[in-house]
Amino acid sequence: MVLLIFESTFTKMRNIVSLFALIFLFNSILLAQETTKSKLIDKDKKKYEKKVFDKEFGEPEDTTNAQRKLYDKIPDKLPDWVFNVPEIGSKVKVIGISDPNMPKDEAYAQAILRAKAMFALLNYSTISNITDDYTNLRESGKYSLYSTKFQDFSLSKARIAYNDSAIHIIDTLYTKYDEGIVLIEFEHNLKALENKDTIAIKGEHLQVFIEKNFRKERIEFFDFTINDKLVNKDSLDILAKYNYRIVNRGYSINSVFNSKLIEFQERTYNYRTDIDFSQDSTDLEINTFRLTRGLWNAYISGILSNITILSKQLASQVKNSNDYYTLRNEALVRTVASNKVSFGFNNFKMYENQFYIDLNGLIRQ
Repeated sequence: MVLLIFESTFTKMRNIVSLFALIFLFNSILLAQETTKSKLIDKDKKKYEKKVFDKEFGEPEDTTNAQRKLYDKIPDKLPDWVFNVPEIGSKVKVIGISDPNMPKDEAYAQAILRAKAMFALLNYSTISNITDDYTNLRESGKYSLYSTKFQDFSLSKARIAYNDSAIHIIDTLYTKYDEGIVLIEFEHNLKALENKDTIAIKGEHLQVFIEKNFRKERIEFFDFTINDKLVNKDSLDILAKYNYRIVNRGYSINSVFNSKLIEFQERTYNYRTDIDFSQDSTDLEINTFRLTRGLWNAYISGILSNITILSKQLASQVKNSNDYYTLRNEALVRTVASNKVSFGFNNFKMYENQFYIDLNGLIRQ
């Protein structure tokens, strides 16, 4: 009897142990499956991130791009003649600069066109400027809403007749960033009968600064258009446009030359010169223009910015418009100016990868 009870108890215990063993085995299988499933999910996630997310938002692993960044860290040397200050007269040496990332022949052609345009801009411009300074203060209960808007627009136009044979190329340089730089000597005589070619330029500089309580916005546009008409029947008219826009911290660059869009390539544009330029106290009053977006970008934005500053210092007319209400104070001060001007350089140098440009202006009759 006792033996039967013992065998029964032993059988029950063995069954219980077997049951626990089966449960443990089953849980182990489930855990292994879950682990495998989790690993597969992680693998799919990494694969998705690598192929999709990184492609859209990450830094592409481009060996060529990495090598280019190392190459760009070495500054490109600019020759001394780049910084020869142009002088006003019938025989003038002027530099022209192309966009980056252009074939050599095309870069030189664009640089020569821009050198001719700079001669016209500096010597025979008609400058129009309009500045609006707007203030608005509104009171509503315990709150005051304050907003200001400063808008400054300068338009530069020049049109001259010339003879293309009177343009002589003195020196050239093709930079590591595929930019063409030319130094030309421009022999110009408006009374010469052989001056049958014409070049017309238009430069625009718009600045808008908006402040609404604590929110600030800055917008700045630079537009430069060149239209070169040659009388030679074998030569086609040349049209070139350059547009540089800044909106807060973002920017865009668009350039067209002979109906072809020139692609701007993001690079670490870096330059140096053997001229011992140094920064002095007078530079604090001069606008500086960084070369991180190429030589022409800094040069043309520097010239047009200087023209805007000078246009307001020349003869101008101030118009006031003020309205006063019980709960609103609104004021607009408008300044307008239009002058025929020739420009010269007080200073043009480079220091720490930026141009220092300072122009002077003389009203022409």
